[in-house]
Amino acid sequence: MKIRYISALNCFGSCSLDSNHSLVLESLKRLEDNLPVREFSMPRGANTFCYCVKANVIVTGGDDKVIRLWHPNISTKPVGKLVGHMFSITEIVTNEKDQHVISLSSAKVFRVWDIQTLSLLQVFHDSQGGPGDMQIYSMIYDANHGMLITGSSVMDMYPLTKMIQDTKQIPHTHEREINVMLYNKYFHQVLTICSESIIRVWELETGLQVYQILDSHGFNIEVTSAAINESGFLFATGAYNGTVRIWDFGSGQEMKVLLEGKDWKEDDHYLRRLMFLKAPEEHQHLLLALERNGTVKMIQGKEDDIYLMVVWELPGVVPFLQDGKHAVHLRTSTRDRNMALPFPDVELIVERKFSQPTNKPAINLLRVNCIDLLQVEGYNLIAAGTLSEGHVILCNISSFLDPPHDEKKFKQLLSWRAHSLEIVKVIYVEEKQVVLTASIDGSVRLWHALNGHYCGYFGQRRVFELSQTNDFILPCDVTEYPIEIKEESKFTEKQKYEYPLIFDREQRKSLKKNIVPQINLASSFFPAIPK
Repeated sequence: MKIRYISALNCFGSCSLDSNHSLVLESLKRLEDNLPVREFSMPRGANTFCYCVKANVIVTGGDDKVIRLWHPNISTKPVGKLVGHMFSITEIVTNEKDQHVISLSSAKVFRVWDIQTLSLLQVFHDSQGGPGDMQIYSMIYDANHGMLITGSSVMDMYPLTKMIQDTKQIPHTHEREINVMLYNKYFHQVLTICSESIIRVWELETGLQVYQILDSHGFNIEVTSAAINESGFLFATGAYNGTVRIWDFGSGQEMKVLLEGKDWKEDDHYLRRLMFLKAPEEHQHLLLALERNGTVKMIQGKEDDIYLMVVWELPGVVPFLQDGKHAVHLRTSTRDRNMALPFPDVELIVERKFSQPTNKPAINLLRVNCIDLLQVEGYNLIAAGTLSEGHVILCNISSFLDPPHDEKKFKQLLSWRAHSLEIVKVIYVEEKQVVLTASIDGSVRLWHALNGHYCGYFGQRRVFELSQTNDFILPCDVTEYPIEIKEESKFTEKQKYEYPLIFDREQRKSLKKNIVPQINLASSFFPAIPK
């Protein structure tokens, strides 16, 4: 039926309708001998075949309507099957860049498949004429323009990139909204936690999941905060009931726990923030915890004890601040302490007179929800996510940092829509020059920092492609393109000269007198032609 030379394998391949000798694949050296060759067998033979270099698979299709994927060195059994065509498969091509297979049936129905996930991406058909009219004899894929080109009595072109992109599912890293996102620069991995208390760890470069922990603080206990220690080997999680756990980052094994107090009320010790501190002794762990009521605690963990304990506490000041006070007085406590800590033991000075409560909220809502500082090619840049619109903004603040601090020096460079809902965390990864965004929509997405190009989301079936590309794609829930703000050209501003040009009328008159005789002299050499 067909014969092709596969340069990547340095082999010739040919297919036939024979069920036993459906596909033969061998190198040129085998032409001189009579030894058995590599044969691939399939029911009713093969009408067509092609080779995908990236995936290292041979794709075949025939009258049995099944697309088979073969490893070049394993002819006994295919490594995958794609089922969906209702008629015989007549032509197959590959999109090497995206690792897609595009197949055509005798009914002129096209199907686009993902080689990695073995999933169907798109179905469309040629509407010109009936199945027997204008039979398609050949098909190629133009990677430069993203076009599928078919040849019959006419040539047709199909722009596949846009069609395939529109059929992608809404990104989902977790089923519930994201509470925490952290990046471990030593493991090059991303840690995410959702409101369902599922902890997941992902590879940054591929987007593949490493492991997950279910019900990390118990059934139906929401995890609200987390932190990674300085070495990257440990991470801690805190829940809404005040419990804290320390885990081994590499394996996800629980190491230590701070249990819930017997007299604690629900939501009374809701943990908003955790931070690892440098311990004064080896094999010890120190954590600083901030509760929603304003209480700050220091939590200690010893090597030979699986239980954590609170060793220092700064009383909650939020109730006093809500009464209209802008400052709360403290004094050193006289209580004896069993261990030396880098913080003094203090207590609040309670005043009997309280100002009248105001109707104003204690905290003003800010438009910017999260920020991360980055430095690229000598410029200090800041990435910020807005509350409800899901935008990421890139600003140049290098000149703003130099005094005087003028707001006009704070220049916006780039803005793009990353999510359709609120962004809760933004992280810049310097070595890859990418931005991570986490949202209440349940997804964590990856973007190129300098142009806002979308790379993918954690949890997708395909691996990430972090290399810079000219192809621009968007998540299916985002329709806005990145907006690049260019600086105004200095030539558009009005120029002020110390010595401006002045029009000299006297000089112009003298020049006019000298020019007129020359014109008359020239006319004498070319007399006028009589009518």
